[in-house]
Amino acid sequence: MTATAPDLPARLLDEYRRRLTQISGASAAGIDELMGAVDRGADGYAGLVESVEAMGLPGLLAARAEAARLVEDDGVTYGYGAAGRPGRGWVIDPLPLIIGSGEWAAVAAGVAQRARLWDALLSDLYGARRLLQSGVLPATLVLAHDGFLPVIDGIRHPGAHQLVLTATDIARDERGAWTAIGDRTQVPSGSAYAMANRRITARVMAGLHRRSPLVRLRSWFEDITRALQEIAPAGADLPRVVVLSPGAQSETAFEMAFLATLLGIPIVESEDLTTRGGRISIRAGSRIEKVDVLLRRVDADYSDPLDLRPESRLGVTGLVESSRLGNVSVANPLGSAVLENPALQAFLPRLAQELLGEDLLLPNAQTWWCGTDSDRRHVLDNLATLVVKPISRRSGVARFGWELSASARADLRARIEARPWEWAAQEPVSISSTPIVTRRGLEPRRVVLRTFGVATEGGYEVLSGGLARVAAFDGQHLIANTTGALTKDVWVLARPGTERPLVSLDTRRARLLPERVPVGLAARVADNLFWVGRYAERAEGTARLLRVADDLAEDHASRPGTPGRAAMETIVGAVDALTGSSRGEISIVDHLRALLIDETRAGTVAWSVMRLVLATYEVRDQLSLDTWIVLGRLERALREIPGDEKQLQPQIARLLESLLAVSGITAEGMVRDATWGFIDAGIRIERALHTLALLRLTIAVPGAPVVEGQVSEAVLAACESIITHRRRTASGTGPTAPAESAVSILLFDATNPRSVAYQLGRLQGALALIDEGEPNSEVEVLLAELVPSPALFDDERRALRALLAQVETRLRSLSDDIARRHFARKAPQHSLPLAWSSARLGPR
Repeated sequence: MTATAPDLPARLLDEYRRRLTQISGASAAGIDELMGAVDRGADGYAGLVESVEAMGLPGLLAARAEAARLVEDDGVTYGYGAAGRPGRGWVIDPLPLIIGSGEWAAVAAGVAQRARLWDALLSDLYGARRLLQSGVLPATLVLAHDGFLPVIDGIRHPGAHQLVLTATDIARDERGAWTAIGDRTQVPSGSAYAMANRRITARVMAGLHRRSPLVRLRSWFEDITRALQEIAPAGADLPRVVVLSPGAQSETAFEMAFLATLLGIPIVESEDLTTRGGRISIRAGSRIEKVDVLLRRVDADYSDPLDLRPESRLGVTGLVESSRLGNVSVANPLGSAVLENPALQAFLPRLAQELLGEDLLLPNAQTWWCGTDSDRRHVLDNLATLVVKPISRRSGVARFGWELSASARADLRARIEARPWEWAAQEPVSISSTPIVTRRGLEPRRVVLRTFGVATEGGYEVLSGGLARVAAFDGQHLIANTTGALTKDVWVLARPGTERPLVSLDTRRARLLPERVPVGLAARVADNLFWVGRYAERAEGTARLLRVADDLAEDHASRPGTPGRAAMETIVGAVDALTGSSRGEISIVDHLRALLIDETRAGTVAWSVMRLVLATYEVRDQLSLDTWIVLGRLERALREIPGDEKQLQPQIARLLESLLAVSGITAEGMVRDATWGFIDAGIRIERALHTLALLRLTIAVPGAPVVEGQVSEAVLAACESIITHRRRTASGTGPTAPAESAVSILLFDATNPRSVAYQLGRLQGALALIDEGEPNSEVEVLLAELVPSPALFDDERRALRALLAQVETRLRSLSDDIARRHFARKAPQHSLPLAWSSARLGPR
């Protein structure tokens, strides 16, 4: 691309070209391409070039590394990773794509028009079907597409528009003009990723961001909230809106959670919902609350196993019927995937005239549908120069004819000839480039911009900017996240005085509405929150015990027959019992290191951390955004522990620092409601069980006084209570015998945050949050039984062991009771396939 920037004086253009050439090492022709791909506005372009010059290549590489670190800290994920974790496939180039206000106004008008056009087409296809009857659209083009769902014919939600959200992929062509190359209308994704990119790029390029007059993004997400409220069924004064997710294993799970956070609405999955009397409701223990609007992120044919795919476990049984009855609204509507048929691009200019009475503002790539004889002949005659696409995305990706071998091209020809209506082809667009940071300097790569629209009362509002996806390597034609594309933040320069103010949602709601009691947490959410608490505490407790065991091993492993060695063996034996492991023939230090970093073995610190991370992914929308910063550091701390380092203490200290940060952000970043209650209940039960088991395995087994003293101090140190023991012993305010002092402090002392008595008191409070203030009788019984007695320290200590075992058993029983009452999952659905019939379509 050789487009120039007419607003810049020629002298400045030459100077910027020279500077960029020096910094990037690119050719003069490459710099022309970089410049043309940035902005036609002088201020935005000049600011970017000045920042690039000031940073130099070392600064640019540092910015790229900082962006990668922030991606991890913010928990931005895409795709699939190992061990069931979301993938780390999100890469942000630090240099933003800048677009001037005048240029963006034309782009936004074209994108908004396409949204209006798709909305009108959707209404016609599931309504009067005038376009099919008149022949403007061939019936085969629509009816043969797997996104057309006859079963939802005639269903409409309230509101001026049926299509709530849209996305359009656009690119500059060789003339510098923007061209549409595809649309997403079923579950358009990427807008929350665009916001995540903005948050990160604003920190990486902070100076440039502060100086640039940018259009902000937040108000557009306010528009989504309003659009979802406006399609709610009649009578829903304060609609309950939820995001229907396919689950934490979805490749875009981060975006769904972040979008839910931005909108202030919960994420639900199939098992969280139930259908009764034609209404969709959230299941929360014994309570249910009606759902009014579903922001759907599940493909339409998986959304209802009753009327659509019977084998689906992602959808809601009866969703179609509930929609037909007007009890729930779905955005985007079921059946909207039919609009993603690329063959429709060939008919858009005429459709714009038929449906809107307007010329198409944003041109398409030239498109041919193989369902007509003339288009099919043209495609088959020019296979080597066209981009060939199946009309359904499930039938595969685009084929670039010039990249195919002779045999592959022959196979494609045969497939088109056998089922021509299933194929379309497009003239390739010469996509322009944008600069990205590489180790060799700035390099031009092709870029595609995904734009987003949301329905408003007056039409569609377009997000100012969008998500820029950049080719991962030179010559890449299929630019998508699935093919490893990089991403960029997109900056639209604002005209002075045109920035939209944020609008409080309170101004859109009717006054004097009755206050609604918050619905309880769904069983899946409550279960995962509980185990977030348990796994976080388990990892910390195990790490503390390993630190003490390693310290003893350093001093006494080479001294057999000494009291210190005996104390070490007692503590290491307790470690093995608590983690369910055995040392075998390896050294004690290697054994302890494995218990720290081996995530493949249940019971290790790394295994608990992995389970903690997986549990947090399941409830992303319930946790503070800062959670991902501390979890990212925690995972890095584990990865950076060397496998052959002799000293474990510094590594354990770093790990504990990260685990304490997890505890801190959880304790200080959450409102004390049921969400907090489940996490805190998990923490208290896990800490109490750990302490009870540790006391039972060590102090409850009598030994020689010298050994017992060292073991008792080791246990106190592992439970962060050694200073309290020493102060009380020195002042005469506690038992002088170390074993008795340890039991007093760790079992009975309700003022010690590490004691069992303290955990039970906190557990009672957590369960009151969960059970709406009802006291738990089982905890009260446990507190009443937890009374010190001289008989606990007889010669055999049977009474102590019996008490510890009794409390431990009761506590496990209480944990099981919490699970039965709050974590009971919905039974698997078994639906019978139903054939579509005219009777289910309703009268016409």
